[in-house]
Amino acid sequence: MEDKIKELSEKIIRLLDEKKAQEVKQIVDDLYPTEFAELANYLSLEQIIEIFKLIKDDEKIAELLSELNSELQANIMDALGKEKASDILEEMDADDAADFLSEIAPQESRELLDLMPKQEAEEIEELLKYRENTAGSIMNNEFVALPEDLTAEEAINKIRELSPEAETIYYVYIVDKRGKLIGVISLRDLIMANPKAKISEFMEEDVVSVLDTEDQETAARIIADYDFLAIPVIDRKGTLLGIITVDDIIDVLQEEVTEDIHKMVGSSEVYEDKLIKASPVIRAKARLPWLFVCMLGEIISGSVIKYHSETLQAVVAMAFFIPIIMAMGGNVGAQSSTIAVRGLATGQLKIDELWYNIWTETKVGSLIGIIVGIIIALVALVWQDDSILGLVIGLSLCLTMITAATIGTLLPLIFTKIKIDPAIAAGPFITTAVDVGSLLIYFSLGTFLFKWFSG
Repeated sequence: MEDKIKELSEKIIRLLDEKKAQEVKQIVDDLYPTEFAELANYLSLEQIIEIFKLIKDDEKIAELLSELNSELQANIMDALGKEKASDILEEMDADDAADFLSEIAPQESRELLDLMPKQEAEEIEELLKYRENTAGSIMNNEFVALPEDLTAEEAINKIRELSPEAETIYYVYIVDKRGKLIGVISLRDLIMANPKAKISEFMEEDVVSVLDTEDQETAARIIADYDFLAIPVIDRKGTLLGIITVDDIIDVLQEEVTEDIHKMVGSSEVYEDKLIKASPVIRAKARLPWLFVCMLGEIISGSVIKYHSETLQAVVAMAFFIPIIMAMGGNVGAQSSTIAVRGLATGQLKIDELWYNIWTETKVGSLIGIIVGIIIALVALVWQDDSILGLVIGLSLCLTMITAATIGTLLPLIFTKIKIDPAIAAGPFITTAVDVGSLLIYFSLGTFLFKWFSG
């Protein structure tokens, strides 16, 4: 696929240079929006704008734009002019239009909304009121809702009438006279029903929904757990406000995973396309605070080594195993924290089961530590021909792994408890804590055991 897109991009660049506009337009017309988004990675901004100026169909432009990153969208809209941009926003799904407007300057957003028909502008403004990353901010208010007193036949006719404007018709939501959500019917059940039967007779009354103020991850989890194609969004009174479709949830999951990965490596302020486009200064600014945490930890680690310099001078072979102790501890800590962060994100790991989770991961660390500790003790014994050194290294590695597993699980859970994103704890904090802890265990145990056996 990538080779095909790259080859296509080279062809388009050549055709643009040769001023063969119609051939370029024909190629773009035959592409899916996702394919065009991939293609855009191989083109310059000027070439992309030139392509968009060739397309006269606002709906086609809206489809292509919805798959591009926000910065590229803004550059294209700016090049096309405000009048054209407002026409394109009319053709966009309301949630996509709201996403775009939320990323540009408020004044520019207001100007574009003023150029749009009142009804479309009001629908988008409703979505813009919601805080970022809430269910309300990603919902679409173009859905099919019907009163409960219709027959199945009447409902199908009404769906035919409403479907061109709806985001999806796989689910039909039933509301009372006040707009309160009271039921749902799948399109399949509606088609299979007796045409004269009232939809209130066979609708599902126990509707799974999400509040407009809840986190978007909650909506994502519900859709994943129930295998829904869409989920209704309601307010605290139960009024149906919109729906979130599975394609929006896929975007949410991609964003959340990307964000968590950046947080775990200490670059949480710059995500996705912003990371790629950001200047070196912005990238450095995002990473430096966490690197300072690591640096402080390594200074403490250096102090631990200096404090036990007499032990190190007496048993020089201990220095050979410092990298092993620190690396193995770091790996176990990273594994435990990844499991904890992932479990918290998916809801499989409950904060209410704090001590059970810590105890379970500590037992895992103990089992791994015993196995690896015995192996490294035998390696040290054979390599250095020193049974005491083997005992020190084996016990140290075992205790380090137990400590690392505990810290790797404990920190994300504590961070969640005090309302801090647990992904932050997964990188610099755990690395620093495990490095310092492993050296303290190694040298303290070494100092004690060598003195004990030497009399």
